[in-house]
Amino acid sequence: MEEYFFSQILLDLYDRISTEVPEIKYIDQDLGQLGQTDDNERPPISSPAVLIDFPNSDYSELAAGAQIGAVSITFQLAFETYSQTWHKAPREVIEKGLDYLKIEQKLHKCLQKWHLEYFTPLIRTNVKSQNNNDIGLRVRQLTYSTSYEDYTPIDEEFKEIEFSFKGDIITN
Repeated sequence: MEEYFFSQILLDLYDRISTEVPEIKYIDQDLGQLGQTDDNERPPISSPAVLIDFPNSDYSELAAGAQIGAVSITFQLAFETYSQTWHKAPREVIEKGLDYLKIEQKLHKCLQKWHLEYFTPLIRTNVKSQNNNDIGLRVRQLTYSTSYEDYTPIDEEFKEIEFSFKGDIITN
């Protein structure tokens, strides 16, 4: 892979999520969009939204400067609260209020075990829920892990060599 891992996987995740979960209207890096700057200001996103971040990565040595990276990827799934979910609300109102969980499951199905040739399958490791009542959003954070091999620090040029053998092998 010629591109930097994090930029390439971000672009590939945009493509994957927008294709597999079309209900999601906004996909971006997590650049603090859910932070509030004014009492009445809403985040500059369309809901439902997914914000992607790489909170931490651990590296270990492979050989000759190459490394293997163990990467965590978070997906903040943000929804406007559309409907009531308390137990005495009409059933159809409750079900509408829980639609965000269906989208979350669809996102998980799209991500779990998904991989391309340059990284290992994504595996969900954690889910957190947070109430952003100050900005009127329901936020669920899904964390996945993956790994990749980084050979970019190696300056040497490797060449493929093909061996062929013509003859017999004599065994005693």
